[in-house]
Amino acid sequence: MNQQLERLLPVLSTIPGVNIPTSLLQGAYIAASQRKIEQLEQALRYEVGLLNQKVEAGTLRLDHEYVRSESFAANVMQALRAAEVAESEGKLRFIARALAGCSLSFPPPILDRFQTMRIIEGMSDRELKVFVEYFQLLDPIDPYRDFVPVDSQVSVVGLTRQEFVAALLGLQQLGLLSKEALTDRDGEWVDTPRQSGSGFAWKLTALARQVATLSRVGLEEPL
Repeated sequence: MNQQLERLLPVLSTIPGVNIPTSLLQGAYIAASQRKIEQLEQALRYEVGLLNQKVEAGTLRLDHEYVRSESFAANVMQALRAAEVAESEGKLRFIARALAGCSLSFPPPILDRFQTMRIIEGMSDRELKVFVEYFQLLDPIDPYRDFVPVDSQVSVVGLTRQEFVAALLGLQQLGLLSKEALTDRDGEWVDTPRQSGSGFAWKLTALARQVATLSRVGLEEPL
């Protein structure tokens, strides 16, 4: 088994019920650098510790059946593959948070953990930054009903408007955002300063909800 993978198993084993047979991971090869694995291990240790505290407090629930399954082991491998191409420590922290989230029990609809981790792997640093901060532009009570008009001039700190739009297009390609036509009904509850004449707006998708749920976007301190 890859030595880099061995570093993560003791951390994961502190999640109650997790017992990943090494036989499932035989022959696994991960090309992530030693530094990336160390940063991922550190981030995972923090996220798992936080998760365990909240499980003990009763604010989060573990999926005991899932953490004993081969599917959870597959999530670990996905996280390591994502670490190979991660461009920053912030992305590694996001991967660690999502991997820890794979151990949780979620209410319906059923969350597709494998699909969600695959999408997270494909997100660039800029797309991740925009995805996380995009939620700050929306209604905090129900961000999935809210939207940002496509011709709005909003952006996020540190990015030009052109960079912001490019990231939105990338998130659309990943299936996290959709460009939808606004209806008259939409106009009834859109804040006046954000109304747009283009008739189209960016909206979060069901897949975006999965990514946000697994990584607890908006529920933990920012990356």
